[in-house]
Amino acid sequence: MAYEPFASRSRAVLIGVAKYEHAGDFANIPSAYANTTALRAALTSDALGRFIPRTVETLAEPCTRDRALEAIRTSVAQAQDLLLCYFTGHGHLDLTGDRPELYLMTRESTKTDARLDGIPYTALLQLLAGSRAERVVLVLDCCFAGNAGLVPLPDRPFSLLTSSRVGSRIHKGDGIDPTPFTAALVRVLSEGTHTHDPVTVSTLGIRLGELAAEQPPLPDADYDPWQPTERSSAAAGDTVLSQARRPRPTPAWQRALDRVRRRLRRLAGYSAFAWTWTAGPGQPLWHRVTGGCLALALLTGGVTGYAIANRPAPLCPAPLELRVLSSPETRAALASVLDAFQDSTEATIPLTADGARPQGCGQINTTVYAAPTDKAIAAFRDSAAWAEPEHACAADDTACRSPLVDVGAHPDIWIPESTAAYTRVRDATERPESALALGTPHTLARSPAVVAATEDLPGVSRSGSTLAQLVTSARAKGMTVRSADPRSSDAAQAALLHLPVTGSLGSGAADDRELACQARAGLIDSPPQRLALLTAESTVAAAVTPGLDSRPPCLGNQTDPYAVYYPRDVPPLDLTYIPVTWETGRSDLPDRSAAVQRLLSWLTSPAGRHHLAAEGFRPASTPLGAPLATYRFYAHPALATGAAVPLRRLTGLLQSYAASGEAPRRILFAIDLSTSAYSRGTIDSLVTRAANSLGSTDRYAISAVPGGTVLPLGTHSAGERDTALSRLKPVGRDAPIASTVQSVPSGYSLLVLITDDEDSPRAAQPRAPVPVVVVSLEDFGCALAFNKAVTAHGGACVDTSQDLADALVEALR
Repeated sequence: MAYEPFASRSRAVLIGVAKYEHAGDFANIPSAYANTTALRAALTSDALGRFIPRTVETLAEPCTRDRALEAIRTSVAQAQDLLLCYFTGHGHLDLTGDRPELYLMTRESTKTDARLDGIPYTALLQLLAGSRAERVVLVLDCCFAGNAGLVPLPDRPFSLLTSSRVGSRIHKGDGIDPTPFTAALVRVLSEGTHTHDPVTVSTLGIRLGELAAEQPPLPDADYDPWQPTERSSAAAGDTVLSQARRPRPTPAWQRALDRVRRRLRRLAGYSAFAWTWTAGPGQPLWHRVTGGCLALALLTGGVTGYAIANRPAPLCPAPLELRVLSSPETRAALASVLDAFQDSTEATIPLTADGARPQGCGQINTTVYAAPTDKAIAAFRDSAAWAEPEHACAADDTACRSPLVDVGAHPDIWIPESTAAYTRVRDATERPESALALGTPHTLARSPAVVAATEDLPGVSRSGSTLAQLVTSARAKGMTVRSADPRSSDAAQAALLHLPVTGSLGSGAADDRELACQARAGLIDSPPQRLALLTAESTVAAAVTPGLDSRPPCLGNQTDPYAVYYPRDVPPLDLTYIPVTWETGRSDLPDRSAAVQRLLSWLTSPAGRHHLAAEGFRPASTPLGAPLATYRFYAHPALATGAAVPLRRLTGLLQSYAASGEAPRRILFAIDLSTSAYSRGTIDSLVTRAANSLGSTDRYAISAVPGGTVLPLGTHSAGERDTALSRLKPVGRDAPIASTVQSVPSGYSLLVLITDDEDSPRAAQPRAPVPVVVVSLEDFGCALAFNKAVTAHGGACVDTSQDLADALVEALR
């Protein structure tokens, strides 16, 4: 339910800095006058506003640091229900400290002495958080306002509304009307949103985002378009700021009834005229004959039209299913692009002339799934085991891996991020024992290799330096350089080929999406980490663009500040479309081949290229096309060229990386044996799937809780594991979950705790000596405070709201 503050108990302070004394540092912003005037009028409107004039303090000129802080402190002391603080002026990022600091600049402020004559955002946040008001709303309309989102909000009902992205400079307006962001803010407060309810902080943020998407491009390339961001803590987003509402439309049933009434009156008038003209007294015979013929024709046409309109629709058979194998980095983006294909007219044109699927019926359905590059390559090389999984492994072979388990179903199309993957499997698929054949590869799009740094790098250019020079520059500035695992990430593999020391850059991330998530965690640490990521441009595009479907969910709606550098000696990744034909799939081969070619034609058409570009990919042609929509991306990166890397050298580098960077894991599976938790079939299958997913160098042990070790640490055959699991029996007493987590024996690197959460403590939050993966056998068990606490330091949690076995395997990866 919306929170409506009392006007007499609320306070607002509107700060607009229009004039600056040091013109060399900051230009005047005449639009600040219009901003505060228009916003005050909207907030104090008799019909709509939630404030009264005497409770709104407007500070425009002279707006010094001391006067601004005095006005803010007064409002903080007086507000009891709602405190609203608004600032418009120059924002400045001070980069001289350990982390960038946002300052709000007043009349006498300078760039060199921002710490002395500017208002630190963190200090302002602390001042507002100390108010006794029930709700606090802070609105910033200035450059770099988005950087305020990098600071956690206070643990109280607090809302933050900003006008720009992280690291973004916005236009200061025309000097007459309000700035674009404040103009949109006043418009929503005055007109309302699309809903018929009052304007709250959250609905205000949503509507401002819609208006931002409609804004025309800026003529000045030195500035970014304004982009609002709304963040709230402790349910403060439901705070009402305006009573403006959209008028409720006339109900649909009433509009339909009015239309029926009008048409019936019109029809009655036409019918009366026709009857009088045909059969009225004194009408000639030809009137009667003509009227009768027309009536008969209308009756015949009506019956015929009714029969045509109500004829049974043709039965549409199920569309042909195309399975598309991709990499984890591109799966979400390709799924979004192929959804657009299925909504296009090309997806309804019959594949063949035999009429199996009539015109208008869906012809093709696409399923996109992903596997790391190393697992996909291993599956294509051993396609016979993929085609016949029952013959893939011997019963006692613990090192064997099944492609059907590691990768998934047989693909019809393979879309790796790089043609290097195709090169590595081509020879194996051309051998007689191969169960598949790969078609001609087609490049769909490109994604340049980049070094994405959280700060500008000294002594290097955005597109003219080598990868080694960029990495050296980052390290010289004290930055941590990270990449994903080159065995499963094509972007990291490209870096490995041109920087053979990549093995020392490993982050533990299996792919570039996980690398972006790790980087986000580092950016919100206190103090934040200074990072440089070796990745692809499409990954960074997802990190800085909240609207992309390829954006990892861990990033939320907050953008990250990255400066992007393009190494001139690393070729771009080329998203490659490769048809896959299986020996066992000949019954529908004509239809399947036609569908594969239909999809390729659409992806290489203007419509397909448009949707790929919308997901952060550049055109396949040379040069690499227009820049992405952010000033931190270089406009035209050079297209690196050179001879292909010999396969033998690539294989040797990957083996060297594995030998230097991969440490064997020692895993303890602790199983809750309390009567409420133990279910043999479920737990046996979980442990079996998890053990089969481990690497050849990994070791594991199984322990009963309560009880003790039932299988010692080591590598075990399937028979040894099954025998140990068969000895587990439920017990009729509580399981010591807390002591199990706290007292993991030395020598283990990971604890996998399988429990139903019945015996997990509700208050105590023990710290485990190793990372913990909790497998909760209850719905939404991961929401429990205990599970959150024990997995907070490098662990993970899965529960029955997911597929337990798949989620556990993914967590171990």
